[in-house]
Amino acid sequence: VLRFERDFRDAQLILLEQNYRSTQVILDAAMAVIDRNPDRTHKHLFTDRGRGQKVHVHLAYDDRIEASYVVDKIASLVARSQAQPGDFAIMYRTNAQSRVLEEAFLSAGIPYKLVGAQRFYGRREIKDIIAFLRLIHNPGDELSLLRIINVPTRGIGDKTLNALRTRAQKIGLQPGELLIELGGDPDSAHRNAFTPRAAAVLSRFGILLAGWKALRDTFTPLAMMDRVINDTDYQPYIEDGTEEGQDRWENVMELRRLAADFPDRDLEPFLEQVALVSDQDTLEAGANAPTLLTLHAAKGLEFPVVFIVGLNDGILPHSRSHDDPEEMMEERRLFYVGITRAKDRLFLVFSLNRSAYGYSEPVDPSRFLRDIPEELLDGAQLRRQQAGRIPARPERWQVSEKQDP
Repeated sequence: VLRFERDFRDAQLILLEQNYRSTQVILDAAMAVIDRNPDRTHKHLFTDRGRGQKVHVHLAYDDRIEASYVVDKIASLVARSQAQPGDFAIMYRTNAQSRVLEEAFLSAGIPYKLVGAQRFYGRREIKDIIAFLRLIHNPGDELSLLRIINVPTRGIGDKTLNALRTRAQKIGLQPGELLIELGGDPDSAHRNAFTPRAAAVLSRFGILLAGWKALRDTFTPLAMMDRVINDTDYQPYIEDGTEEGQDRWENVMELRRLAADFPDRDLEPFLEQVALVSDQDTLEAGANAPTLLTLHAAKGLEFPVVFIVGLNDGILPHSRSHDDPEEMMEERRLFYVGITRAKDRLFLVFSLNRSAYGYSEPVDPSRFLRDIPEELLDGAQLRRQQAGRIPARPERWQVSEKQDP
């Protein structure tokens, strides 16, 4: 079965290869990558578009500088009339990587569009966690309460929720405030307004909410987020064993990385920042703007200029593939597909560090980069001490010290 699946995927790539409109350099780089997969028949692809510009490999300090580089490069090329905004695509391995890119575009005031995914702050799991934190910050936030009162499922259905809202309105409280009172006082007179079962499930959630509220002035946003995730068993709820569940949990982990940038024991600055970057309109698919998309979503699309970012081991190839030869082959195919989506220019971007919970930790460049012959790359003069974490083994590629083209 595995051999059949592999042959089928290779057949799909052959069909793609018949329709490439990339330059010769880009095709040669793509073939150098995919030909390293076992049992693949070597072939040399030709194009009538000429040799084209060399592939540019860019080294950034961390993923935020990486995102800034992409946005600055796009702005520069557009300002010099070398490309239109809609000519650009920025591709990445996981949906979680879109956050720093989205924020870099927003910071620069450059519109962008997403293909095949919600904006980071519009994703279900991100909305859930933010709603928990908003409710803790302000128990009167009824919209946030309505979103998460039964997330994960805790037996609070529409009938129980309506009874809570009705009772709260009658006594002049917000539903969240009534929940805290129910949770904090087992002898509360308001319990009699509910059936025994409804009073029990509401009180259990009220106890959680009251506990979080008591900690909000002593916990940082990251500590509070972790407390909510642990108290609600949110990880097993969202990470359900599917690949989609794994992606959703990676999005939550990315939100934790953002929270780590707010060391003060105050939720308000963090929530204000989230509100600032999340309150953005989504552009229509046909808008003349750079496109952000995952490598999975890139199949069948073409763009004059392509950036593939996050080219570090653990991201591409993904850490989940390291012990599985078949998965590693699929990761290589993804990289190959991304390369061949570029018609005119290709930028491969990686970093020395990636941000993790308030600090940067060293990471290695993607092993796939070594497959691209040096003569196809723009420049080849990065000294080892600049490369930092590049492993000490024979290299077939280096990165340019000179200014970007």
